[in-house]
Amino acid sequence: MTVPMPMRSKETGVPRPTLSARHIGKAFGAHVVLKDVSLDVERGEVVCIIGPSGSGKSTFLRCINFLEVPDAGGVWVDGERIGCQEVDGVLWEVPSAVLARQRAAMGMVFQRFNLFGHLTAVDNVALALRLVKRMSRPAARERALSVLASVGMERFAGHRPAQLSGGQQQRVAIARAVAMEPKVLLFDEPTSALDPELVHEVLSVMGSLAGQGMTMVVVTHEIGFAREVSNRTVFMDGGAIVEQGPSAQVLGQPSEPRTRAFLSKIK
Repeated sequence: MTVPMPMRSKETGVPRPTLSARHIGKAFGAHVVLKDVSLDVERGEVVCIIGPSGSGKSTFLRCINFLEVPDAGGVWVDGERIGCQEVDGVLWEVPSAVLARQRAAMGMVFQRFNLFGHLTAVDNVALALRLVKRMSRPAARERALSVLASVGMERFAGHRPAQLSGGQQQRVAIARAVAMEPKVLLFDEPTSALDPELVHEVLSVMGSLAGQGMTMVVVTHEIGFAREVSNRTVFMDGGAIVEQGPSAQVLGQPSEPRTRAFLSKIK
């Protein structure tokens, strides 16, 4: 279905949200995964999405950057519609090159790192800079080394993924996303594949990015991180948003019984 572009009042001078996902619906066959999910994220805001397994959190994130194509609704980044364009009232898919450019504005960090095993850390980070941003090899390498240094991985620039711990691999994956200078960073349970002792190093990097004003949407089970770092927490269940609000409120004094029940089991 066609959803009108979300606008803010021009008279007030308030800008559009950096990220706006409106009325997102998604089903796989007869299984409905997302039911009319909407979320706006302002520039510099950190939003954590929590909820039980199977609640639609990761699918929602994948629909935002069109790794999964929504069945309904639309996504906008800085006012540009992602994945399709409207011509004479009809929505058409954008060419793959346009979608690649749009995705570059939304850095994605996955559960399983998704690094290329045959490439070194610096080459993993530099690859998209060369292919998508068309940077020269020397310029891409210089940028990659700088970003690796910002996540404490400069000493491991020449290491391949098999030579790195899970936490180190995830920091390289974060560096790869940050290097593209995205308008928003999407994290899909970035610590779920890590041993407990490695979780802190990844959360520390994410906290540093938040402190630098990076716009972030984080699907996570790390309630402590959500409480300490995020501005807003969204609780999803059954493919819908059940409750959202300031993290201190949602995590400390949730208003919905389902949210309270969920938090009582994971604290």
